Amino acid sequence: MIKKIINVATLFVALISSVFAFEMNMNTLYLTENRLNSMVSSMLDSYGMNYDIVQLPAKSLVLEKDNVALYNSIVIENAKQETLSGIKAQIEEYSKKYKIRIAYLNSEPDQSVAANSQQSIFMRNVVLTDQGYELASKYQMNGKDVQFTVGTCILDTNFQCIQYTHYEVDPIIKDSIKPLLKYTDIEAYAGALVNSNGIESIHFWIPFIDSHIAYFASHLWISYINYGLIDGYRRLFFEIQVDDYFTDNCFNSSDCSATPDAPHYRTSVEDMENIAKWQKDISSRMPKGSDFKVELAINGIHILTKAQHKQYEIRNWTDYLFPYEYKKPLNEHGSSRWPEKFDDDWDDKILQDDKLYKHFKNHDNQDNFFWLTHTFSHQKLDYASYRDTDLESKENIKMSKEPYLGMYDRDCYSKHSIVTPEISGLHNGDALKALTDNEVYYAVGDTSRVDVSPENFYLPFITNMTTSNFDGFVVIPRQPPQVYWDCSTIEENMEVYKMRYPDRTNVTWEQHLNEEADLHAKNFLKLRHDPYMFHEGNLRNSDFKEVSIGSGKGKYGMLQQWVERVTEEIQKYMNWPLVSIKMDNLAQTYLTRISKEQCKPKYTMVVDDSSFKISEIKVKATTGECKVPLLAIKNTEFDKSTVDSIEKLGMDPQTAWINVNDKSVKSVKFTSSVQWNDDSYTAKSGSIIAYSISSLKILLLVGIATLFIMH
Repeated sequence: MIKKIINVATLFVALISSVFAFEMNMNTLYLTENRLNSMVSSMLDSYGMNYDIVQLPAKSLVLEKDNVALYNSIVIENAKQETLSGIKAQIEEYSKKYKIRIAYLNSEPDQSVAANSQQSIFMRNVVLTDQGYELASKYQMNGKDVQFTVGTCILDTNFQCIQYTHYEVDPIIKDSIKPLLKYTDIEAYAGALVNSNGIESIHFWIPFIDSHIAYFASHLWISYINYGLIDGYRRLFFEIQVDDYFTDNCFNSSDCSATPDAPHYRTSVEDMENIAKWQKDISSRMPKGSDFKVELAINGIHILTKAQHKQYEIRNWTDYLFPYEYKKPLNEHGSSRWPEKFDDDWDDKILQDDKLYKHFKNHDNQDNFFWLTHTFSHQKLDYASYRDTDLESKENIKMSKEPYLGMYDRDCYSKHSIVTPEISGLHNGDALKALTDNEVYYAVGDTSRVDVSPENFYLPFITNMTTSNFDGFVVIPRQPPQVYWDCSTIEENMEVYKMRYPDRTNVTWEQHLNEEADLHAKNFLKLRHDPYMFHEGNLRNSDFKEVSIGSGKGKYGMLQQWVERVTEEIQKYMNWPLVSIKMDNLAQTYLTRISKEQCKPKYTMVVDDSSFKISEIKVKATTGECKVPLLAIKNTEFDKSTVDSIEKLGMDPQTAWINVNDKSVKSVKFTSSVQWNDDSYTAKSGSIIAYSISSLKILLLVGIATLFIMH
């Protein structure tokens, strides 16, 4: 009897809760009058958020359906007051009813906000106000004393400037308005928080085109209008890949024998020991929770060459030259680099005459780095036959296994990934079939090449029969910094730089590093996960002079100096952990994103009518199944029993990962009371788990199946 009474009471409470609660989708409404060169949608994509785009002008909006609030945040870009006149009352009524915050981006300020404003095309700098820095700090951003340049121009395909205006605003001085950005050379503002008539909004009166300030400010408005509860995740991956490892490269020449007196360099054991120590040091100087590690892409033949042991088994070194987009016909045999018979019964004792090989047979030394294949002999794969590609894979795998290097089956090695020589073979169906038959499913591309770059850089390029005569090979974007492949010294690098840019012969290495840092820090503001391409000679450091860069001081080689300077630049803007993971795991993050895009998850908050407290967040896939994130920049924690895993690094807020499908709803809850319209947050230190993903085996199967469905 008592049990029945309790059950009835529980049911009654549930019914009462449902009657006096409303549901609200976690979905952003993006209203825009002009999206030309806008980066707003790409920043929503960077978090992986759900959003709908409505082109202005619009006569009315659908904001509610079947007693469900369809949007939990609103973004309005490039809108005039006249354009908004027909829908402004509807937006404001909706905002008041559901406590929805609004972001106004380069939109004309109304009279309640601005006593006076004017549009301008002049290039100006802005800085954060004290209130702006306070808001940035809340979201673990920095920006203190940084002078941001407001973007005013984007070059079109004919290198003609498309001009963009910004607003210079004199806000009405009152408690309801908090300036966020101010111009440095005039008495005017470029951003503010406004709390007026029960509506909270954030305003940035600058163009949201390619610029550091646009990307920086996006992290502020995205977090602000969502009250810190985001249907996505944020992570800074700092991935350095070093190609040609174990190779002795000659400066300014791909063939040392052709220029026997040419300077050349192969890293020493001392170089690598220094790099290993430095990685730990710089990780300690990065934001809490950081873990930085270099990944080495190996060519096994150069171990044989150094040890002078069976290195001449390959005799056909014909280099076939084709344009990047060349697609080898499947009925053409292709190259024949490998002879019918060859001796690969290597003597491990002889190979240990190579000091680098001997050093890296030690598991402790291996674990200082991540590893993957770069083919055995660095054969370009654009015209490679199936057999050549198969042997290039198998021989490098053999060198990586016991009784040789013995790293292939260890956690430090990415056995399913490859850096193809010169990013070749990605349009060669025979080569891709051979790689896949050797359980290699992922490669890196080159963002300077359109033919292997995805339309959306948060997703990989995936081959199909049209592009490559092969379906489903995954190519993730990779950045080519201007530290050149055949250079091991600063002098060599600047010599090549000045050959490439004859109008910039006065540029110094320090200036070059500053330009590189300025350029690539922007990628981190974009939350781009692209690895960076370096080469074996760039690791040289043991004979360098001591330098000081940012918080670091030591005998740093070019790669180290580049990383130090870029790290310093990133930390001007963000205090988020910088994390390196091996390529197999990085590829999985891209597959997870693709799977999420396909299953179209829906997040719905259940919110109390009077208190606005969130009782649960219901998550379900629209089609299929996938793994989805939920970020909470709030003073609470996820209930572990309601999610599949929780990720937290250093001072970062928690991100929950939830496995969802289209058959049932997952109910995500918190350990303490969470109010929808309260974004109070104080960052706390301590990692719950390191960055992790689901079982590699499972994701591989899901990933490959997903890719074939796409084509």
